[in-house]
Amino acid sequence: MFAQEVKINSNLAVEADGTVRLDGDATVWDDIMVYPDATSRSSNNPPTFTLLKNNSSQGVWIWGFSNSTEQEVYFTVQIPHKYKEGTNLHPHVHWTTFDGNSVPTRTNVVWGLEYTVVKIGGTFGTTTTITGNSVIPGIASISGTGQHLITSLGTIPGTNLEISTVLVCRLFRKVADANDTYNNLSGLLGFDIHYEIDTEGSREEYVK
Repeated sequence: MFAQEVKINSNLAVEADGTVRLDGDATVWDDIMVYPDATSRSSNNPPTFTLLKNNSSQGVWIWGFSNSTEQEVYFTVQIPHKYKEGTNLHPHVHWTTFDGNSVPTRTNVVWGLEYTVVKIGGTFGTTTTITGNSVIPGIASISGTGQHLITSLGTIPGTNLEISTVLVCRLFRKVADANDTYNNLSGLLGFDIHYEIDTEGSREEYVK
């Protein structure tokens, strides 16, 4: 008896080798997470380590980005083996404000991502820069200091991207942008990329 692919319905298949594959609307999403303490700040313009909250204690600290000088952090990202090859990537920034600061609007902090990306065997090209200044609609209102905010940076095209593709990145606050009018520090909580999944992993070590 020969093994063959079995379709459970139009969006779910079990391949001949036993791999479960999600098609169409069955695909799901996950995060590629970059934690602020895993970034490099060895440039001329690093952010400032700033107290977020305390309780008569040492408190907790995060990276604060200036409203007058463009500051940045650096990191690399590798796309997981679950990735649905060829689909777009959706980067976004998690951020907040500090005690004593004014309340930002939904659009007056501009974040930027400069990156170069290539799959295994490819050659890194010149960088691309994308920016965003709109807090996601799922956050109904901006309430003030210490609120967890998310700003989308649009999409990174998935054309020719495969598993284990690597992105080399610079994340920054683009204070020179006319839309960045918030006159206080903005605090980096994290950065991540939403990506689409169609299998639990890859069928081979380096091949989807």
